[in-house]
Amino acid sequence: MGKAKITITIDEHLIETIDHLSEKEGKSRSQLMEEAVMYWHHWQIEQDLIEGYRAMAKEDVETAESHLSAGIETHK
Repeated sequence: MGKAKITITIDEHLIETIDHLSEKEGKSRSQLMEEAVMYWHHWQIEQDLIEGYRAMAKEDVETAESHLSAGIETHK
């Protein structure tokens, strides 16, 4: 996949942070921004998965409780 050049406007303080990290890591601004966006994207996917698993777990508990209640009622 190729690369495209874009222009963005961001806070000067953030640019200073990017420049500091760029020097510290020995990477270009572009590399740092690309890595940051990829990291954020993966984090978003991870959060969506966590939310989905939590919803499924809650549903599983509710299903188990309803089956347990039904089983108790049948054995009375």
